[in-house]
Amino acid sequence: MKYLLLQYALYFALATIGATYGLHRYWAHNRGSRKVWFEWVSLICALFIGLYKPLGWVAAHRLHHKHTDTELDPHSPKHKGFWKVILSIWTPDMPASVIRDLVKNPRIKFMQRYGKWFIIPVILISPLTVLFGFLGIGILNYFGHKDGKPVSKWYINILAPFEGNHKDHHE
Repeated sequence: MKYLLLQYALYFALATIGATYGLHRYWAHNRGSRKVWFEWVSLICALFIGLYKPLGWVAAHRLHHKHTDTELDPHSPKHKGFWKVILSIWTPDMPASVIRDLVKNPRIKFMQRYGKWFIIPVILISPLTVLFGFLGIGILNYFGHKDGKPVSKWYINILAPFEGNHKDHHE
């Protein structure tokens, strides 16, 4: 039990830096000043929760905002169904047009190209942080929407740190 709690605490820190403040706010929404050290830290933390293709994740998130809960939304529960939404953590390559501002960044380009080689040792070193990442992002994408609209749910914060205010985020 102690090991599980330690892994959860590690996951929470990695997800907060890598997904919430890194891929989500910094990379997808261009929030924060551009600092090389933070770019590396956010991408490495994201890797440790299973997000090894950052450009795909950012593109999917931008498309999600552009086409919320329509058939063009890469993770709309209304149109994709439970399993496709849960499995959307491993986003396929997305249109370059929505990430044009990022494709020349050498750090994100490096992780996009070589992340697939780093994810295997990461899974072996820290399988629970990757599993928690898979569950957290899937839960956010699925339970953060109801009847074709974004909703805020406090319990989403348990596995998707600081993301339970999903409705507010969309507004």
